Amino acid sequence: MVKIIPFEEKWGFPQLQRVKISNIAYDFFFRWNYDANFCVLTIIRVEDSITVFNGKLVVKNPYEVKDPSTYEVLFTILPWQIDESKAEVWVFYD
Repeated sequence: MVKIIPFEEKWGFPQLQRVKISNIAYDFFFRWNYDANFCVLTIIRVEDSITVFNGKLVVKNPYEVKDPSTYEVLFTILPWQIDESKAEVWVFYD
């Protein structure tokens, strides 16, 4: 399945969105690095407050998000459109 993570352009950066993927809630925290001109995304699994992803987003460069203890792939993210005003990230999961 494919899901586009919601991002409110009116709010800008930083922004937190809670999303349910495969019946598990995750917090997607977007922030913009104005000095280096790129977006940083942190994904936290809500049930245990574990950070499952933290990194710079590069447009059309997919990332596998893995469980930090088992290294099982949880889902894949694909940054589609990233700029100072919005972040469109697609999520691919079973």
